[in-house]
Amino acid sequence: MMTDLNRWESRLVLEALRILEEKWITTIDNTEDEDVQSEYGNDLAQLQLVKERLEALACKEFGPAVTQFPRVPAA
Repeated sequence: MMTDLNRWESRLVLEALRILEEKWITTIDNTEDEDVQSEYGNDLAQLQLVKERLEALACKEFGPAVTQFPRVPAA
């Protein structure tokens, strides 16, 4: 399956993947339940592969800035 995403959509998806990755890493780090660690760890490995692939495609199409997500509060 191929999906055509514009620059903004690509940034949105990549940022969402980054946030989910951080959440899963935190979950793994903060539990002693080996089943949870295993399940999230396996899913995390797959998530990281997808994120890396999408980042490479997006960078090729839109440049490396597409992977930067500055969140500056409005003054």
